[in-house]
Amino acid sequence: MTHREPDTGRAAVSLPWLLAAVVMIALIWGNSLVPGEGSSSISMAVVDAARGLLDALSLPSGWVTNFLVRKTAHFTEYAVLGVLVSQALDPGASARVERIVLIAGVLVLVPSVDEAIQLSVAGRSGQVADVLLDCCGAAFGSALRYAAPRRGRAGARRRGDG
Repeated sequence: MTHREPDTGRAAVSLPWLLAAVVMIALIWGNSLVPGEGSSSISMAVVDAARGLLDALSLPSGWVTNFLVRKTAHFTEYAVLGVLVSQALDPGASARVERIVLIAGVLVLVPSVDEAIQLSVAGRSGQVADVLLDCCGAAFGSALRYAAPRRGRAGARRRGDG
């Protein structure tokens, strides 16, 4: 289901994608409410699992660190959010300037609020570097989402489908 702009007939917002984006934001902000000790133990469990898998495969595992896991999680969750928000707010993939500005605004606001939330949680701190990393992840996800349909259309033209 989408909401249509009155004068263009073009979809203004994709409600299912918007709902998915809101759920993702809730998950991200919910993770930020986990106290530092709990958050660290979750990250270390991932580190231990990744190292165990690599060790079982006889591959080096020392490079998997808590820092790497945490930063990769930041980038990845925001890349997913970038896909969801750009699809929700620009379902026509037209990349009009006003839509891009709206998407960028949302994708800067969400990590900024996320880091502000962490300022009030025991054992957590808001980091400007994390906002920048989150924004990079969101930009990557949005760029990926905009690039994917173009590849599909180009492939269809080469095959004679479109």
